[in-house]
Amino acid sequence: MKILKTTAINLAAMMVCAWLTFSPTISNGSTEPGDTEANNSFGIRYAYSMSGLSWKHMFNQVNHFEAFILPISNNFEKQFNYYGGRYIHNFPQTAFPFTPFVFAGVGLSTYSRFIPEDSQNSVPIDSGKYFAYSIGQGVEFKLGNHLSLSGDVAISKFNNEPNQMLGIIRLGCGVQYVIR
Repeated sequence: MKILKTTAINLAAMMVCAWLTFSPTISNGSTEPGDTEANNSFGIRYAYSMSGLSWKHMFNQVNHFEAFILPISNNFEKQFNYYGGRYIHNFPQTAFPFTPFVFAGVGLSTYSRFIPEDSQNSVPIDSGKYFAYSIGQGVEFKLGNHLSLSGDVAISKFNNEPNQMLGIIRLGCGVQYVIR
């Protein structure tokens, strides 16, 4: 129940941030009328046994900020949830159909470990909240004007438990719907 409450609060905070920064278009430095680019997108994100929602704000073509709420864990025995954000620095180019990027992120990770034999028992044998961080690189593929796919690899630290995801190399992917 606490996780659902935290998820609802974080989702509301993300929506408020999107509303405060939303403007359908921003200028990209051109003086041509109608020559604009989108500055917000929403999507679905998967990152090493966690999935959830994301919101991205594009300050310009190079600098982006992405916020995550990843409350859905895919492993019953070790449940991880992540709430945070990351700064993304793009390397725009036109020679290829994708845009490479690097990122650094921080957030809050919650962790619960359950007894493997007792899948009916919903009481964790240990749990905690930890400062989490990640650094990495990835690529984004534009699939038309409103849709993009991204994939990344990162070195992440989600908790302080021994042998539990300390400095793990994590793969992530996402789908974003760009608001125009």
